[in-house]
Amino acid sequence: MITLSVKEIYAIVGLLMLLLAVFTYPRDKKTVIVFSISGAYLVLNYFLPKTLFFDIVSFVVLITPFVYFKVNKKSFLE
Repeated sequence: MITLSVKEIYAIVGLLMLLLAVFTYPRDKKTVIVFSISGAYLVLNYFLPKTLFFDIVSFVVLITPFVYFKVNKKSFLE
């Protein structure tokens, strides 16, 4: 069985967000910006020291795209 640390999971999710940003590029520039910044931070988080501050920031960055799309649901579905 494969065991992954939290930082490795954040890095994988970050890479998936960057891929999603690439595939949604023609649709909406704001979507690309949100996914790119979130994904890049989550990938870079793998190299940052493990402290409570960086863990909290990583969690906030992970949740931000979902909150953004909940607020702007109408523009995302068009």
